[in-house]
Amino acid sequence: MPESRRRTRGRSLRALAAAILAGSTAAAVMFLPGVMVEAEGPVAPSSPYPNSFTIANANFIPLTNVNAYLVICYAVAAPAPPAPVCQPPFGTRLFKASWRDHSLSANQHFSIILDDFMRFIAPAKFGGADLSIIVEYQPWSLPVRQEKEFGFATDLRTDGRLNWIPRSLAE
Repeated sequence: MPESRRRTRGRSLRALAAAILAGSTAAAVMFLPGVMVEAEGPVAPSSPYPNSFTIANANFIPLTNVNAYLVICYAVAAPAPPAPVCQPPFGTRLFKASWRDHSLSANQHFSIILDDFMRFIAPAKFGGADLSIIVEYQPWSLPVRQEKEFGFATDLRTDGRLNWIPRSLAE
């Protein structure tokens, strides 16, 4: 095999290997789970505050520019009427300044408190809600923004407290 052909083949193989490595890295960043959202315990209808959720980085890839938004399908006072069927898009994204521009390395988290957006005037008690928390973030310093939506609805327990349970989102 001539020397020039061998060099060309060697360059082609190196270029192919670099492309595979770059593509695999991009796929890992895009498809590995990035964030998790979890409710912080049950809610007592008579004193439902604070009503909070934890947002955490569920991956080893650092996340930057992490922003959280609240979208309320419904929030009602007790006794809660039959729940309406909620399907995205719900409407307005609500947020507070403290929910924006976080950086999360592996296993780091921050909490958001929904009290300002879901407060009932006494003597009304919290009866139930269906909402979504949308988390927007950038993996590493890549110029790519990702968004993930997490749905939650309340479920009445036998002791009268309400649990936030994850719900699937209709596509």
